Amino acid sequence: MILRNLFIAAVVTVSIVACNNQAAPKVAETKSEEPEECKKEDALTPTLVDGFYGAAFDTTKAMSLEEATRFYKVKGVKAAKISGTIETVCQSKGCWFDLKGATTTQSIDFGHKFLMHKNLAGKKVIACGSFYNDTTTVEQQIHEAVEDAKSMTMEQAKKKFTTPLISVGFQATGVRLVN
Repeated sequence: MILRNLFIAAVVTVSIVACNNQAAPKVAETKSEEPEECKKEDALTPTLVDGFYGAAFDTTKAMSLEEATRFYKVKGVKAAKISGTIETVCQSKGCWFDLKGATTTQSIDFGHKFLMHKNLAGKKVIACGSFYNDTTTVEQQIHEAVEDAKSMTMEQAKKKFTTPLISVGFQATGVRLVN
């Protein structure tokens, strides 16, 4: 009788342990869609030094966004100091912003060299850097729409962005807050 009770207790114990150890369906690990070069930014923090993000520069002779863009498109002049108002800042890391001029808006990136604070929308700035021809990948368009702007779901973004976007880019080496 004792042996029988011991056997039943062992079977019950093994059953309980087996049920508790049954693996729950594993959630698939999500891989970061972040490009490798963006991972360099993880070590950076937004730093404002004497009114500048990134490298300091002489703020005289800054042009309007429209004038500088025209010089680039017509004359091929890449280097520029452009002024305008920050429209939006990357809300993921502070790794880019959109600069609003009088009639156009230009995306400004920092070449993974520095970050800006995320709460600068509406601030007037001068950005020093260079224009370049830019191709925004489908993946980057989705990242910006979903992660940074929070304007749409991943599914909506994947349906909307299906081809690379060709545009004029501007990479800043430094940004000066004017107000």
